[in-house]
Amino acid sequence: MDSGFATPRGTQRLPWVDTAKAVGIVLMFYGHVVQSRAGGDNASAVDQLRLIYAFHMPLFFVLAGLFFHPVAALLPRLRTLAQLRLVPVLFFGLLLLPLWSLSAVKHHFAWWYYAQPLGAAYLRGMPELNWVTWFLVCMVVCEAMALVVLPRLRLVAARLAFAAACIVGGVFLCNHGDALEGWVAQVSRIWFVREAIVALGFYTIGQVLRPFLQQLATHRGIALSVTLACTSALLATYRLNHPHDAQAVMMAAAQHGDALGFAFSALAGTLAVIGLAMLLPATRVAAWIGRNSLPLMGLNGVFFHFFNPKLAESIALADTPLAVTAYAAAISAVSLLACVPLVALLNRFVPQFIGKARPPAAAGTETGPAEGASPAA
Repeated sequence: MDSGFATPRGTQRLPWVDTAKAVGIVLMFYGHVVQSRAGGDNASAVDQLRLIYAFHMPLFFVLAGLFFHPVAALLPRLRTLAQLRLVPVLFFGLLLLPLWSLSAVKHHFAWWYYAQPLGAAYLRGMPELNWVTWFLVCMVVCEAMALVVLPRLRLVAARLAFAAACIVGGVFLCNHGDALEGWVAQVSRIWFVREAIVALGFYTIGQVLRPFLQQLATHRGIALSVTLACTSALLATYRLNHPHDAQAVMMAAAQHGDALGFAFSALAGTLAVIGLAMLLPATRVAAWIGRNSLPLMGLNGVFFHFFNPKLAESIALADTPLAVTAYAAAISAVSLLACVPLVALLNRFVPQFIGKARPPAAAGTETGPAEGASPAA
C-alpha cells in the first residue's frame, strides 16, 4: 500500500520493492476471492487460503520496515503518519457507505441507527465499514512504536532479538489476551495494539534486512537460490501450523497458531516473494500497482464486502485446485482492471485522501516525510 512505506526524500525507489508490493496486492485480491469460497466445504479453497495467508501480510510489514528512518521530532512525524494512514481509513470507509446503505434498504432497516456503534468502532480503531483497511490502522501503531524503540537499539543482534520477542510475545498476547484483566486487556484490544506488536517484529526484520537485500538484488544467482529455498520451505511448512478457531492465519483477527511455525512460514514466504521480485523484470504494470497499493487496497473493500460473497453464493465451484485457481484468478483480474480508472480519478482529484499528498517537511526532522505510503488484509 503506497502509504505503508516511508521513502525519504532523495532516496531512489527500488524497483524490486514496487514489484514485491505488486505481488502482495495481487495476492490480497486473490486471497480475498479464495476466502469467500473457503467458508463452505471446498478443501482446495481452504488450502490456498492457508498458503497465501501464511505470509502475505507479514510481507507488507517487512517491506514497510525497509524504509524506517528515525526522526528528531516525534510529534510532527506522528501527525504525518495520521494524515497518510488514518485519513485514507476514514475516506475508504465513507466511500463504501452508499453500498452499505443500499444493503440496509434492501433488508428493510434504517442504517443510521447503526451510526453510533460504527462511530464507536472507529474510535477503537476498528474500520468496520471497510475492514480491509485494518492494515493501515495497525501500521500506524506499529510505526509509532518503531519510532520510539528502534533508535535505541543500535546493534543488529539487539534488533533481531527485539523482533523475535515482538513476534513471540505478540502472538502470546493475542492467544491469551482474553484472559487478561484491567487496563492492559482494554488497551491491547483497541487499535490492533496486540497485532501491532507482532507486526513490529516483522517491521524490525525488514529494517535489519535492507542492506542485505540491496546486496542480494545485485546477485541474481543468489537471489534465485534464495527464492527456490524459501519457496520450498513455505510449501513444506504452511500446512503444519493450525491457528485456533480459524482455517488459516488471520492477522486481522489476531489468530496465528503456533508462534514459531507462524514466523517461519511467514518469513519463508516473504523472502520468496522478495527474491522473485528481484528476478522479475521491472515493468510499468508492476510499478503502477506497487505505487498505487494503498488505493487498490481501499477499493478492494468493495469486492471483499459485497461482490466476492455474492459471487460465491451464486456460482458453483468444483473442489479442485485447478477450478479454484481459474475462478480466483479470473475474478481477481477483473477486479483489478475495474479499479484502474477509479485509482486514476482518486490520484487526480483527491490524492490527499489516499495517502499521496506530501505535506510540508516538518521542522526538526532528519528527513522529509513519506513519499506516499504502503499492506495488506
